[in-house]
Amino acid sequence: MNNNETRVLVTGASGFIGTHCVEVLLKNGYRVRGTVRNLNNKAKIDPLRKLDKTNLLELVEADLLDEHCWKKAISGCDFVLHVASPFPIISDEKCITTAVEGTLNVLRAIADDGNVRKVVLTSSCAAVNEGYKQDRVFDETTWSNLESPDVDCYIKSKTLAEKAAWEFIDNLPSDRKFPMTVINPTLVFGPAYITEQGASITLMRKFMNGEMPAAPPLNMAIVDVRDVALAHFEAMRRPESDGERILVTNSPSIWFIDIAKILREEFKGKGYWIPRFQAPFFFCWIYSLIDPETKASLFRFCQEVKFDNSKVQNLLGMEMRDSKQALIDMAHSMIELGIIPKK
Repeated sequence: MNNNETRVLVTGASGFIGTHCVEVLLKNGYRVRGTVRNLNNKAKIDPLRKLDKTNLLELVEADLLDEHCWKKAISGCDFVLHVASPFPIISDEKCITTAVEGTLNVLRAIADDGNVRKVVLTSSCAAVNEGYKQDRVFDETTWSNLESPDVDCYIKSKTLAEKAAWEFIDNLPSDRKFPMTVINPTLVFGPAYITEQGASITLMRKFMNGEMPAAPPLNMAIVDVRDVALAHFEAMRRPESDGERILVTNSPSIWFIDIAKILREEFKGKGYWIPRFQAPFFFCWIYSLIDPETKASLFRFCQEVKFDNSKVQNLLGMEMRDSKQALIDMAHSMIELGIIPKK
């Protein structure tokens, strides 16, 4: 098949990662059908329309929890990138239901359709390393420990949704099976096309506008959203990635105070209030008593996170972008979008 004869369904097309997946596919000449929850939401739709330079994008309404809409959404598609999933700052039980049931609704429709050649599913590193002391290098062989009291509903949602997907594939009869690759990105930064303030955009906003008076003693593995989108694209095209989980991350991880230093260097003298100091753990503990977001992250403080990213390089042939550029590009894009006020 020529690329322009191949149609790829991208669920959650208007999200932070989804918009970049749509862009990669369109730039490579693929036809794209993207799902959105509301075709009348201009804030979601307009950025996608701007990406469509060659009229290869079709948008349809779909809801993860509405099992009946997916048959029509999938019909005529050769590949599916299932990107849609909730990523709230503070999660609840609804997050778990949406992630698990939504994933199964999409996979059931794919199995019933019978013509999809492959699925690439967006999971997270949250399904890999959570619930453990961060005293080792984690790889794709590990699953997060859901018995740990430190595991929140978001971690459960990603872990249970991914496990449900693998179990669903394993239990399909051989004549209905289809290949799947799972992408497990770490914390995603990079240029934003949308104004909806999910976890990544909210965090960058707090770095830039004074909402974070001091950087917490937090270490995270991060990755450029453009690499996450490219990983989905390469996994779709490469049969050697079939049946694999793939961590997509830069290495080494980075402390929040170092993120602040990168941003201060880029925006020096421009009036942005970016943290200059790292907060002591005791101060963070006191602050967590009144701030639910700090409380939700407290167990992560003062631990260095380490991931093995060799599989994304070896299986998908990728070299990861510089994390510094992802941070700078994201901040600039959010200023252009008006999420961060211009100074």
